[in-house]
Amino acid sequence: MAYRLMQAEAIDLSLWSGLLSPEDCQKLIAVGQQTLRPATVTDEASGQQITIPNRSSEMSWPKREEHPMLQSIAQGVAQLTGVPVSHQEPLQILHYAPGGEYRPHFDSFPEGSETLSQGGNRQMTLILYLNTPAAGGETAFPELGIKVAPITGCGVLFRNLDTAGQRHPLSLHAGLPVVQGEKWIATTWIRQNPYV
Repeated sequence: MAYRLMQAEAIDLSLWSGLLSPEDCQKLIAVGQQTLRPATVTDEASGQQITIPNRSSEMSWPKREEHPMLQSIAQGVAQLTGVPVSHQEPLQILHYAPGGEYRPHFDSFPEGSETLSQGGNRQMTLILYLNTPAAGGETAFPELGIKVAPITGCGVLFRNLDTAGQRHPLSLHAGLPVVQGEKWIATTWIRQNPYV
């Protein structure tokens, strides 16, 4: 059973405990290890996947239809958020080695971005923590003064858009550098409309 540990109202940021069991976290890590490659981001103008120096990690985008566990997680995300599975982008599994980070960024896109044609903007983000690094690797919200420590099985959920559907400035966030050990997370982005 999942428990909400905290909530920051500005972007409906909530921290949840018990979203995944330790066993499920290990299974997700194993799935991700099969297809890891250097992490990319979606270019805001073109919608193409590109590498940038602000993000130093590896990623895997396993196909939901090939892994029943991913289908089950997608159903759980829909229950947690109240948004249908059809609005979810594929789950992305990420690995950060020591020193790995993702500097402050937004998950939503500006008006006119090509990727908006794939289901509107990213209205919500859910980050699932698959392990607990020995040190570092927090998710920071610099405009809110909040840092969330990565703890196995926990997750952080927040809104990327304001009530007018525009990028919310307080949704700026970062994956702080891993100081010791490694960090594994899984991220789901939830669109305004069905994702295509």
